[in-house]
Amino acid sequence: MCTLSLYFREFDGYPLVVAANRDEYYARPSAAPQVLSTGPLIFGGRDVQAGGTWLGVNEHGLLVAILNRRIDATDDRFNKRSRGLLCLEVLNTQDPNRALAILEREPAHAYLPFNLLVSNDESAYVAYNEADGIGIVPLDHGLHVLSNTSVFDPRSEKMDTAYGLFLTAGQQAWENPDLFFRDRPLPNRAPAEGKPPCLTAFAQALASHRMHGAGADPRGAICVHAERYGTVSSSIIVLAGREKRFDYYHAPGAPCRSSFEKCASPEIR
Repeated sequence: MCTLSLYFREFDGYPLVVAANRDEYYARPSAAPQVLSTGPLIFGGRDVQAGGTWLGVNEHGLLVAILNRRIDATDDRFNKRSRGLLCLEVLNTQDPNRALAILEREPAHAYLPFNLLVSNDESAYVAYNEADGIGIVPLDHGLHVLSNTSVFDPRSEKMDTAYGLFLTAGQQAWENPDLFFRDRPLPNRAPAEGKPPCLTAFAQALASHRMHGAGADPRGAICVHAERYGTVSSSIIVLAGREKRFDYYHAPGAPCRSSFEKCASPEIR
C-alpha cells in the first residue's frame, strides 16, 4: 500500500472512508480480498509470499493498513519480519487502543520502514518506525493522505497532488453522503450498473499519473508504472455507520486499467 487517503469522520453516516493504491513488485504474488481469519472475522487482501496483508477490516469495526516506506542502500534488509504480518496481527485486536499497545511493544528494528494506519469510527492513528522506536501520531477529523515517501509527513509534491485530488473527490459527498456512497446514481446521471458514485470519483484520483519535474521518478505518481514495480491493485472501503458494515470494493489491477467491484460487506458486531 503506497498511497492512501483517509476521510476520518468527514461525512454524516460514513465515519471512515479509505481509497488506496497498492504499489508492489509485479513478481510478488498476492490474492484478492478475502476472509483471512474467523476469530475475529478479518477481511482483506493476502500477501501470498509472506502470509500477511496490506489492508483489512475486522468485525469490531477496525481498519488497518500498512504502507512500506522506501528504503535505501544502507538499510539492512536481512532477518526482517514481514510488515504485512504486523498489519494482520494488529487486525486481531478490538480497537485502536489495544492495537497501539501491541505496537508499543514491537521492536522497531525488526521491520523495514513502514507507516501503519489504525482506525475505527472514533479514533485514528498513524504509527511509524525509526531507529529509536515506533512513533504514534493521532489524527484529527478530516482528510488525511499517506504515502511511502517518508516518515508520516504531509509535506511532499506527491502528497500535495494527492490531497488536492481527494479533496475534490470528497466535495461531491459533503452535500449528500447517502447519494455518493450508496449503490444508486446521483440525480440527472445515468446509473453505472448499480455502483455508487464514489467509485468513479475516487478511481479518477487513484489513477492520476502526474509526476513532478524533468526526469521525474515514476514512483512519484499516484498510479505507478515502472519496469518491475508499480500499482498492482486498488481498494475503496466505506464504513456505513448506521448499517454497521464495511462496504469493500476492489480493483485487481492499476485503477487506470481495472474497474472496482464490490467484494464484500463485512458486518460489525
